[in-house]
Amino acid sequence: MTTVRDVRSVLYATAILFAVAIVGIRGLFLWLEYRNAIDRAEASTRDLALLVEENTKRALETSDLLLREIVVYVQSKGGVEAAADSSDIHDFLASLTERSATSDQFLIVDSHGFPVATSSNPAPMRTSFADVAWFLSLRDGAETYIGDPFVRGKGEEMLYTYNRRIDDANGTFAGVAHVILKPTILQTISRPDAGADNLILGLWGRDGRIIARTGLTPEQLNFSLAQSRILNAMASEKSGTFRSDVTADQVERIVSFRRLEQWPVIVTASIPLATALSSWTGGFYWSTALAAVVLAAFGGLTTIGARLSYRVEETQNQLQKANDDLAQANTDLEKALADKVVLLQEIHHRVKNNLQVTSSLLQMQSRRFTDPTVKAAFRETQDRLRSIGLIHDTLYRRETGGMVDLQEYLDRLINELSATYGAADRGISVELNAEPISIGLERAAPLALAMTEAISNAFKHAFEPGRGGRIVISAVRIDDQIEVSVRDTGKGVSDVRETDSSLGMRLIRAFADQLGGSFSIEAKDGTIFRLRIPA
Repeated sequence: MTTVRDVRSVLYATAILFAVAIVGIRGLFLWLEYRNAIDRAEASTRDLALLVEENTKRALETSDLLLREIVVYVQSKGGVEAAADSSDIHDFLASLTERSATSDQFLIVDSHGFPVATSSNPAPMRTSFADVAWFLSLRDGAETYIGDPFVRGKGEEMLYTYNRRIDDANGTFAGVAHVILKPTILQTISRPDAGADNLILGLWGRDGRIIARTGLTPEQLNFSLAQSRILNAMASEKSGTFRSDVTADQVERIVSFRRLEQWPVIVTASIPLATALSSWTGGFYWSTALAAVVLAAFGGLTTIGARLSYRVEETQNQLQKANDDLAQANTDLEKALADKVVLLQEIHHRVKNNLQVTSSLLQMQSRRFTDPTVKAAFRETQDRLRSIGLIHDTLYRRETGGMVDLQEYLDRLINELSATYGAADRGISVELNAEPISIGLERAAPLALAMTEAISNAFKHAFEPGRGGRIVISAVRIDDQIEVSVRDTGKGVSDVRETDSSLGMRLIRAFADQLGGSFSIEAKDGTIFRLRIPA
């Protein structure tokens, strides 16, 4: 024989298993969501690095072709000094600027490091570049050099340079063809209005020196990738993705890089790890709070159940001791039964409150989403919780034991759903024709959920926007069966098979099977839903 103590042990074991299941399942989903967030961020940085690579190659190829034209032009004029005296040199350089969207300014620098012609000013300033890295490198024999970055003005515009050596007829260094480039693609992709204010894109030399970078400040001009995995552990790889805290802003980032084959340049795209995980972090805190609430609610119910088991055990002991005094035993029994009724009412009250808390949490969570489908799913779940809560509230308000007055319950359910779906504002009238029928709690729950689905479907799908109508709900006893129906004057069911495949219809079918009944849908001056269950 199963004792109350055995039942209590099963109750405790069930509570522990439920808690472990909630924590374990949610932990698994959190881990999967974490991996998905990281994978999405890595894929995004890889795509951006590829995009920057293609645009950088085009910009450098275009700039190289234009600088070659300058070299040919200078040689056709007889050298740098002769070209400087040409009357059309300024117009020639200015025309090159118009042929490239990334070119800001062209210069011709003589062998001493002084500019002799520019595209921006017919009379160039006598500024010396003799000690600049790109000039020294080309003077010492390099053919081309991608220069270091600099910030123009008040730090609002970042530029970098590309340079080509000019030789005289004898092959001796004669000067430099120089172009100032705008990293247009970096600035376009990382604009704050594009939702990428935490994104950093960069161009780097193969020695780790910085060439161009979004968000670059004067203090970061000398930042280097010398300690980065790109130049160490991953030096042999053409592309890759990794996490790094060796960044100018000292923030751990997800970094993707690609090496340009033709040019000594590495492109990078990175986003902060915190940004990549921002949505996951919000979901983590929300799910932790929700799990805590659910566990607390279940723990409360478990405590109530345990207390009830103790009461039942105590009652059994009292009944055993009352064999010699029947009158006293009857008195004790009546007291125990009264206690049970009060306790059951308390259970119904707490269950209703817990369902209301859960529904409120779902409503708060739905505000975080903008997708209408997701919001509709949240609202449908709230409707189902509300229908169960009404059953327990009805039992709590009326001392009817475990029997639910169907007429009273349907009247309250209609009022709740009418308010939820704005029946009055939409011009939809709802009528109830119900006989006094009482059913047990074990059948009231599935019947309530089935009616919630049917009435909600009528509100959601029966009436065109801007057109009102009427919904009639009835509950009658026919022979040895109870028939409940929902009739609307809306547009009717266009495809019964499609309707049968919806989640709501599948739920109704499951509830009908659980009740040992059947349901049907008929399109006749609207839609008629009928559910018959044994009386």
